[in-house]
Amino acid sequence: MAFATTNIRTANLGTLKAYAGDWTGSVGDAAGTITLNGGRVYFARFDNQDADSTKEDVLFDVSASGSTITITVYNHQTVTIGRFFIIFA
Repeated sequence: MAFATTNIRTANLGTLKAYAGDWTGSVGDAAGTITLNGGRVYFARFDNQDADSTKEDVLFDVSASGSTITITVYNHQTVTIGRFFIIFA
């Protein structure tokens, strides 16, 4: 199961934007990416909500170039019930 996002939600929070949804990924697969239009990420959180998971932090990187934000999520564990929330501008 390669990295995938579903059930995407978006919202405007005044001058900020929110992007949230579900995600899945398998240990050892290539890193997944989320690309957003903006210049800064103010908050990002990726959770593994699998009942049998060890509650390790989900590792990710954020990079911005011009008006494109790229968030790279690393598959260090298999996640079938993941949730994420990003605040950006």
